[in-house]
Amino acid sequence: MIAKAPENGKRGTNTYGLLRYLFGRGRANEHTNQRLIAAWDPEWLDGGVFGQRHRGWLATLGREIDAAMTGHAVRVPGGHIYHVVLSVPAQDGTLGDATWRELVEEAITHMGFDPDNEGHGGCRWVAVHHGPSKEGNDHVHLVVNLVRGDGRIADTYRDWPRWRQWCLTVENRLGLTPTSPANRTAPRRPTRAETEKTARLGRSQTSREYLRKVVRIAATRANNAEEFVTLLEREPLVVLATRRDSDGQLTGYRVALLGDRSNSSSDQTVWFGGSQLARDLSAPKLMQRWASAPATPPPLTGDKYDRHAATSRAERHASVNDAKMVADHARHTLAAVITNHAAKDHIDNTRMGLSDADRADGIAHATLDLMVATAKAVEGHDGGPLTQAALRYEQAAATPYQVQPARWAPVAAELRTAARRLSRVGALSRRGSTATAVAALIVSLAALVTEIAAWRELTGQLRQAAAAREAAAMLPAPSDASSHTSEVRPPRPRPTTRNQLVVPRWIAAPPQPRGRNRHR
Repeated sequence: MIAKAPENGKRGTNTYGLLRYLFGRGRANEHTNQRLIAAWDPEWLDGGVFGQRHRGWLATLGREIDAAMTGHAVRVPGGHIYHVVLSVPAQDGTLGDATWRELVEEAITHMGFDPDNEGHGGCRWVAVHHGPSKEGNDHVHLVVNLVRGDGRIADTYRDWPRWRQWCLTVENRLGLTPTSPANRTAPRRPTRAETEKTARLGRSQTSREYLRKVVRIAATRANNAEEFVTLLEREPLVVLATRRDSDGQLTGYRVALLGDRSNSSSDQTVWFGGSQLARDLSAPKLMQRWASAPATPPPLTGDKYDRHAATSRAERHASVNDAKMVADHARHTLAAVITNHAAKDHIDNTRMGLSDADRADGIAHATLDLMVATAKAVEGHDGGPLTQAALRYEQAAATPYQVQPARWAPVAAELRTAARRLSRVGALSRRGSTATAVAALIVSLAALVTEIAAWRELTGQLRQAAAAREAAAMLPAPSDASSHTSEVRPPRPRPTTRNQLVVPRWIAAPPQPRGRNRHR
């Protein structure tokens, strides 16, 4: 079971508008059999005094929910409506109205929205059920007015950890599909407005997703902050703004996609800070990562056949072989850590040896850099299965509660250095011995990610374990990797004039026509 906020946020100010949506047909006519299953006053349920649905009853219900706020003339900063969705996965079936009513009433007490010992001062709330979600999940909507009966405002400080703890308790009691504890590993997802804007413009990915990919590649290639800034400034479609302290050290940055405009911004530009792209892409986190690994060794010199190449064949072969060796070493190290803790499974996970936990979490996080570097070298800007696998693996790479490890083991530093070296060789050949070496590297990466999935499952991080397993399955098999790397890739278009930019296909796509003139 999970408790989550709706796409437009958990706080609002329009009680009647929210009730109209919950009892309406939905944005895609997905709402069916809309009904109240629980309320602060049982008389509003079927069979109660107010249970008859006469004309205007929904507006009356909205006024009753807001009665305490209106009577005490209280204004709640951020909105008086608190809206949360409680959901169980489709494989758990439907719980039934009676079970949901008991769970909602229990949740109201757990979250502190109930009356005091004398029966006074409780919040007014309702729970609405309107059929399964698009994914088939049974769920209810809980709507609470945060103003209590005595005029006080209910405390919602650190409400999500309390919701998560309650959901885990319910899962254990009812035998529902287990989920992971709240551990700050969920990826930053595009908002609904961003998704709708992307669909309206006919693009394949949102600005946030594109910028996250570009910034992560730059962070993988860079040895320090100055290289990172230089790499982003070279991106023709990225606008960069940095913030520095009195000593000139990078303390923050933000990026925007060229031409992405918004009327809600002071400069009409849609900016994203590093932490808004991903929690581990903030400036302080990146500074820690760059300091954790030694600088990339100088590239190997080429021979007479490399006089027109930016990187020698020897360097390309060495970078791929080095990445494979480091990945194999990391897998063996992680397997030893897993075996050690599996033999001591009676020890509480929160009290595991710090050195082993740091070593495993460091390997998991640094593996993402190696996957990103491999995908960029093999598939380029257009992406492919390797890029999709790296994107899916992001959640598995994050360190629970910390985003990334506070200390890095030597094997994690080796992974990060190998990723930097591989990201600097440019595009790898898809034929001959290089293709064979790349196929072997992909196989090693798949084995390493599978081992990471076992580690996440051992430590109870079920969502991360699932993400790692899915990422490993997305990586090409040995035969597929060889055939994939041997494909002939058409050359990328080049600028015809000095000022012309090479714009990716998803940005160059024209907006979809709308309205009455779409056929003209």
